[in-house]
Amino acid sequence: MIRMTISTLIFLLSAAFLLGEELYVPPLLEGTVMEMTMMKGELSLSFGKSPTMGFNGDYLGPTIRVDNGDAFDIRIENRLGEDSTVHWHGLHVPAEFDGGPHQIIGKDRTWNPRFTIDQKAATLWYHPHLMGKTAEHVYKGLAGMFIIEDSYSRNLDIPADYGVNDFPIILQDRRINRDGSFRYSPSMSDYMHGYVGNIVLTNGAINPTLKTDGGTYRFRILNGSNSTIFRIRFSGGRDFTVIASDGGFLPRSLETDSLIISPGERYEILVDLAAGSKTEMLTDLYGGDSHKSLTIETGPSRGEYYDHPSSFSHSPAIADRDRVEKRTFIMETRGMGGFTINGKTMSVDRIDFRLKKNSTEIWTIENRGMGMMNIPHSFHVHDVQFSVLSVNGQRPGPLYSGPKDTVLLWPGDRIEIALRFEDYTGIYMYHCHFLEHEDNGMMGQLLIE
Repeated sequence: MIRMTISTLIFLLSAAFLLGEELYVPPLLEGTVMEMTMMKGELSLSFGKSPTMGFNGDYLGPTIRVDNGDAFDIRIENRLGEDSTVHWHGLHVPAEFDGGPHQIIGKDRTWNPRFTIDQKAATLWYHPHLMGKTAEHVYKGLAGMFIIEDSYSRNLDIPADYGVNDFPIILQDRRINRDGSFRYSPSMSDYMHGYVGNIVLTNGAINPTLKTDGGTYRFRILNGSNSTIFRIRFSGGRDFTVIASDGGFLPRSLETDSLIISPGERYEILVDLAAGSKTEMLTDLYGGDSHKSLTIETGPSRGEYYDHPSSFSHSPAIADRDRVEKRTFIMETRGMGGFTINGKTMSVDRIDFRLKKNSTEIWTIENRGMGMMNIPHSFHVHDVQFSVLSVNGQRPGPLYSGPKDTVLLWPGDRIEIALRFEDYTGIYMYHCHFLEHEDNGMMGQLLIE
């Protein structure tokens, strides 16, 4: 938690009144051949500016939308003046186009990944993954959503009109100075506990306003922060319905009044808003403060309301524990020694284990603290969506019943997941998605043969 001086507190109180900016909805990028440029930019807030990075603009990037079965072909030009990468987080993708530390896009170079989309409807995202620089590049704004639709999702009777009743919500906490800048300069404590901000940006703005009619709305929420865990809720304790997690729809939806979401995770929710009302989306920072992240003002008109589905089509979890390879991953915080998985820090020259294509495995992940270093972690696996089998020996809760690619582990947690590695061979990453931890060694490499 950041300690606030009197001047900082005055700044935050004054910033709270700098409202009125409409919610920015990133443009859609669709088609058979797409193009993006990674570039330097400048983000203007009401009280100052900050140097940033973005895709096709100053900050963040367009929402890429494709259909299952599409031939994905995109040219990405790097005009940052330094190396970077673009990782397709949550996407089933050939290793050569994964966008991890091995697929570097040199400055002034162009990268052209091409592959067929082969997975169910889901809300994914993309961001850099350069060894040792992931946290800085994401912090400066290089991120965007990646939506997959399929015949099932397109036939559901739920909000699906992008930018009208279906909105991307990218939440990022930033440590913003009084001149509006948010340069990335972590201390040793920040590396340990995460680079926690004093302001939450929603699609690149402070508490923007969404003006619309009454009706049912779908929000695709991404925790795009570096290391901060959020609790999402609405003013007045308003209930909402969670319909999807990282890799697609839940088998059964969940009605709730709050939602915990760790860095890299996504959830889709439905919320009903009455005409002529004002509602605020609130974002509580774990170990920090509560922020208004979105103000929703509905006019007198009554828009379209939808029933909230109670169940969705979903593939069951893999249940045969006796005929699969089992592995254990111990995540440890080692103080000045960095962050390790199974006692090792990341090396791009080392393959940590090998497995066969079209194989199924069950992994056990443990967040094992060391002394006073009881710090949360998360676990993300490239290329696959997995099933959570158990959390601390118990059946997982409703939010972990759907397809996942990132899970949160509180200190002492032990989570079992089932994974199937199909179609592709090559090197993929697994790592903590607290980006300061990832950049400081909490990552490994698997080779599918």
